[in-house]
Amino acid sequence: MRTTLFIIICTLAMNLQAKIVIDERKLEPAIIEVLYKRIKVTDTLLVDTDFKTDYLTLMAGKNSSAFYQANLKTYDSIATRNFDYVMATWKDKEARTRMTSYEVETLFKNFPKGKVTNHTRHSLCSWIYEEEWEKPTWEITDSTSTIGGYECMLAVSDYRGRRWYAWFTPEIAISEGPWKLCGLPGLILEARDERNHYRYSAMTIKLNPNRDVEYFNYSDRWKTDRITSLKAHRKYLQENTKNMILAAGTYGLDPNKVKPDKEDKSKPRPHKNYDFEETDYPHEPKFAWEE
Repeated sequence: MRTTLFIIICTLAMNLQAKIVIDERKLEPAIIEVLYKRIKVTDTLLVDTDFKTDYLTLMAGKNSSAFYQANLKTYDSIATRNFDYVMATWKDKEARTRMTSYEVETLFKNFPKGKVTNHTRHSLCSWIYEEEWEKPTWEITDSTSTIGGYECMLAVSDYRGRRWYAWFTPEIAISEGPWKLCGLPGLILEARDERNHYRYSAMTIKLNPNRDVEYFNYSDRWKTDRITSLKAHRKYLQENTKNMILAAGTYGLDPNKVKPDKEDKSKPRPHKNYDFEETDYPHEPKFAWEE
């Protein structure tokens, strides 16, 4: 409880000191809005019992798309303009728990043209990086299925370290899907990796939703690149946030007056024994239990 309170106080201090950023741009009219449920395994040794469920929005137009946590976007948009709203959220335990559980990664495909812009947060910082828009190379199989009333076909791709299976429907001729999965002659309704560590399912589909595909940012972000971000994020999974803040000596905190948490780095931190959708990066240093 003391550790949680300490982190909350430091988080509020970060918000007070952070540069105010409001960057909202309409890219083009959306032609489809899809809400996906994502199940992410958070302990690969307990695939059936240790996982996290997120609901993520795909807003796609003819040329670009955004994939994000809509509730977090709403929170950030209001919080940047109204700090009283931030304080009220952090005082409400239920609202605070809900907000801090949101997926922080946001993707903008083909923005700028030919690139994917990635927003994420880890290691006590907000990050941004651009990468070439590398679409998966798919092999379409003979397997078919009906999902949500749509006739679907199965496609397989080896993409950035994982083998993906995707069910797409030519009935919705939009070459899009969840996360970075796209490039098929139809919308991807379901997708999973070979080990069932990540699973996506379309929950609702709205054609011509009368909304725009937007680029948005509400954080002062540090620039990085994809591989550096993945390596740093993996390392951060096993770091103790309180101890990181103390080690940095920020906000006038004296490490001699605030006791760090005791850690046993020979054991994985709870719900952190997992890897990302992309595993094609140097996995060094290894975690203690992997050596």
